[in-house]
Amino acid sequence: MRYQKSNFVGGSWVKGSEVVSGSKVKIVSETEPQPSKFTNKDGSVKMQDVAKVRFQGADEAKNMNLNRATINGLVDAFGEDSKKWIGQILTAETLKMMVAGKMQTAVYLLPESYELKEDEGGYMIIINPAKETVQVAPSDGLDEVNPEDIPF
Repeated sequence: MRYQKSNFVGGSWVKGSEVVSGSKVKIVSETEPQPSKFTNKDGSVKMQDVAKVRFQGADEAKNMNLNRATINGLVDAFGEDSKKWIGQILTAETLKMMVAGKMQTAVYLLPESYELKEDEGGYMIIINPAKETVQVAPSDGLDEVNPEDIPF
C-alpha cells in the first residue's frame, strides 16, 4: 500500500454558530486543500480548503474551511495566490440554512466593499458591485464547440 505525506491540521475549528455576522477577521496562513470527513458520490474523500483565521478580539487563530464563494471573492479581490490573502482584513457574514434536516450556519469572508448575493441559480456568490465581476458557471470540464468555429 502506498502512503503520501499529509499536513495534519491541528488546533481548534471555527464554529459557524459562534461567529457574529459583521465581525472582522484576518487570514493568518496559506489556504491548503485538506481531506475532509465526507466522501464524494464515488466514495473518494472530499477535499476542503483550510486556512487559519483570527477573529478580532480572539486570543488564538482557528482553522476554517473556506467555502467556494469565499475563495472566489478572495481570488477576485487579491489574486489566485493564497499567500496574498494573508493579513487582509475581511468581514464575516453568516447565513443560517437547513442542511440534511438540520439548521447550519454558513460563514462567508468578504473583502472590503464586496457583497454577499444569491445568483440566478440560487447559489451564494461574493461580488464587488463597484466593478464588473465575471461568474464562471460550473463545468463538466468539456468545452462546448460551435461547429461553425472549426476552420475546416
